[in-house]
Amino acid sequence: MIKRTVPLSKQIQFGFAFLLSLFCMVLPVSILAQTSTNQLFKTSKWYIGADAGLSFGRGTLCSFGADKSRVGYGFGLLGGYHINSFLSTEAELRYGHLGLGAYDCCKDLYLANGSRYYAPLAGAKNYRYGDIFSSVNLYELGLHLNIDFVKMFHPETRWSFLVSPAVYGVASKATVKTTDGENTVLKGDGQMHFGVGGDLGVGYQVSPRVNLRLYIGMTYLTGKGIDAMPQTEHETNYTWDTGVKVTFALGRSCKNKKQKPAKVVTVTPQPTEVAQPEQPAVREEVAQPKTEVMVEVQPKQVSSKPTEKIVYETAIYFSRNQCEYIEESEYKTTVELLKALAEHPDTHITLVGWADKTGTEARNETISARRAETVKRYLINKGIIAERISTDGKGIDAGATDDAKARRTEIKLILTEK
Repeated sequence: MIKRTVPLSKQIQFGFAFLLSLFCMVLPVSILAQTSTNQLFKTSKWYIGADAGLSFGRGTLCSFGADKSRVGYGFGLLGGYHINSFLSTEAELRYGHLGLGAYDCCKDLYLANGSRYYAPLAGAKNYRYGDIFSSVNLYELGLHLNIDFVKMFHPETRWSFLVSPAVYGVASKATVKTTDGENTVLKGDGQMHFGVGGDLGVGYQVSPRVNLRLYIGMTYLTGKGIDAMPQTEHETNYTWDTGVKVTFALGRSCKNKKQKPAKVVTVTPQPTEVAQPEQPAVREEVAQPKTEVMVEVQPKQVSSKPTEKIVYETAIYFSRNQCEYIEESEYKTTVELLKALAEHPDTHITLVGWADKTGTEARNETISARRAETVKRYLINKGIIAERISTDGKGIDAGATDDAKARRTEIKLILTEK
């Protein structure tokens, strides 16, 4: 029987064509998401991280050998960039170690002079497959495209479910030893492989900066065997990995931003104060120009005074020192707020941020103003025009009896009636 193999150059082309096609399908959706959805958990676009976990593999030998199962390990460093709320790219440099033993079907084969035999070879040093194993070192560079199918539809949640297709460049180096570890049977040459695979991951946003992700992945590797054994059966190379990734968002947090943002204060028409009752006596004695000015102001005040009515009010609360995103615990409040805005489309929206007593007065003024701006940004991303919204930061709420209640943005929908 003739075995047909796809040349390495073709495999590389297929791999890149697959990733390019996937990227082209996802990119239009990502552009729409940037303009029509809101990322409540706002973080820096760039991030770094590390991962560690367990590794398994198979080639001519495998991790689940006839004599026992051998659990490998791996760890690495990574860096990535968020294209939008649900799409990111990631590069990772990783080291892995595998222990591979003989399959149950091959344990009674023999290795002699670097070749496989069904029986011991006369005049040569013979090693039964069941009595040897391969110690494999892997050095990997991977490029991932992470697609978060939870944040694609619910960008405000802390949870994520990632599908991450990837390509890899892998260097392998294997040494075959006896299972008792006393003898080195074969030292393999270093091999280079091209890999195609991917991960599935479940993540949780622990804080605005820190994300924790559990993952499981598989990679197909081209080229010669990773275990340095003669390739006669089980010629395909695969690796499996499972573990945890911890990422840290780069950039400054709100507590480090010393520049106070400009406040946008609502300018509403204020009624002119009516002259005090005792003024008429003064008008009789004073020159006529003053009397004329007061008479001109009073008709304008009485005839054009608008009335303002608060039709809805609520508050969104923040954690200590947090001002960059709306937390998941406030999701119900945001839903009710959007419903009220739909019911009252002609209202003006005032947002007033507050802070607790922790920290300096200047810092709390900055934090309170940024809390109001965060809610404004959320409303704009939900389709509310900016002209309807005014913001202010009041700093420390000295009258609050509970720090948790002080850390808030007050929201009022005001209807002006003429």
